[in-house]
Amino acid sequence: MSATATTEPIVYSSTSIKERYILTQVGSWVLVFPARWVAEIFRVQRSRILDLPFYQSPLVGVTHHNSQIIPLTSAHQVLQTTENTLRETVTVLQLSHEAERLANMGIIVDKALGSASKEELPPTVLTTQALHPPDTDSKVLFQSGWFPSDLWHPQG
Repeated sequence: MSATATTEPIVYSSTSIKERYILTQVGSWVLVFPARWVAEIFRVQRSRILDLPFYQSPLVGVTHHNSQIIPLTSAHQVLQTTENTLRETVTVLQLSHEAERLANMGIIVDKALGSASKEELPPTVLTTQALHPPDTDSKVLFQSGWFPSDLWHPQG
């Protein structure tokens, strides 16, 4: 007797990855990233970050991860907040090719909080491009426009 198994395609709920958001903590702010922009979340020891003193803020250095050199930026510097503690290990969100000119960039945050659907976020978070928008419960959507276009270019 032969058994045949039928495989049904996996059907995800109406909330696909394009509609999900990664929530991170940066000081008193919750920095929100479109999930499709995040390639990976990893931790790195501060001692493994090579400083780049001749590059402009918010570029803080580079690290080696998965056979790649990852330029790192500080979310605290971007959001103009004070970093209270210097942690031994930092949390990095590596941006995917979906982030276009910021692809492969690592954003240092205090911690990853989880994810949310579009419906779970205040509507103003997704519609404003302000750095510190009012009426968003201290949530702000990550914007590639916060970074200068020549952030990660060789310095002469």
